[in-house]
Amino acid sequence: TRLVSDWSSDVCSSDLDHKLKLPKISWVKFNGDKQFKGTIKSIVVSKNSCGFYFASVLVDTEIIKLTKIDKEIGIDLGLKHFIIDSDGNKTDNPKYLRNSAKNLSKNQRRLSRRAKGSNRYNKQRLKVAKIHYDIGNQRSDFLHKLTFKIINENQVIYLENLNVKGMVKNHKLAKSISDASWSEFVRQLKYKSIWYGREVIQIGRFEPTSKKCNCCGWINKELTLEDREWLCLNCGETHDRDINAAINIKKTGQGMSKED
Repeated sequence: TRLVSDWSSDVCSSDLDHKLKLPKISWVKFNGDKQFKGTIKSIVVSKNSCGFYFASVLVDTEIIKLTKIDKEIGIDLGLKHFIIDSDGNKTDNPKYLRNSAKNLSKNQRRLSRRAKGSNRYNKQRLKVAKIHYDIGNQRSDFLHKLTFKIINENQVIYLENLNVKGMVKNHKLAKSISDASWSEFVRQLKYKSIWYGREVIQIGRFEPTSKKCNCCGWINKELTLEDREWLCLNCGETHDRDINAAINIKKTGQGMSKED
């Protein structure tokens, strides 16, 4: 169910009242803690699969740019650790879908045994939808907090241009890659960088970032996915695979910037 309409400036009451004015319905109460300043352009009222109603407000407002800082970072995306940066920091992958898999499977089995269209089927369908809804909310909250932290602390962010659509064709990794939501992470970084005056630069997907020694440039052609640490036979430096990749992403991106 969707309701799209143009709105005047009097559609929302005071923050204390928490009311919204809908055409042909008049004022309805809503829960929310988001406050905004600006001209309301439109509101979309929608209903999700759990039966919850949402009002998305489009507001014409000014976004204040962040103060410029002298900090650049390279980021490597992973599955065990969600991101690894060129400073050596690692952020664990929360794996929300994996952690909810047992509960989700149990409720999906119950749903499969219900007679389609019955009251019991509809009640069980809402339970399954609620689990998916909670997983999506947890993932969205994690991504928004992480991307804003990165944008807030760095002026330039360097990333790989990953072929996610091609990677999910690997059936052994498809579920984990989809659960990680790399594409959504990159999307959020890009639009937030435009909002707040930052820059996101993506390097080519075929750069040997993991195999290349960030100290001397020697390439370890024998490196496999199982090798989490490796020794450079040219300079003798020992590398953490992911941190080395993040450093190479940063160096490659900086080289691209200088050429431009």
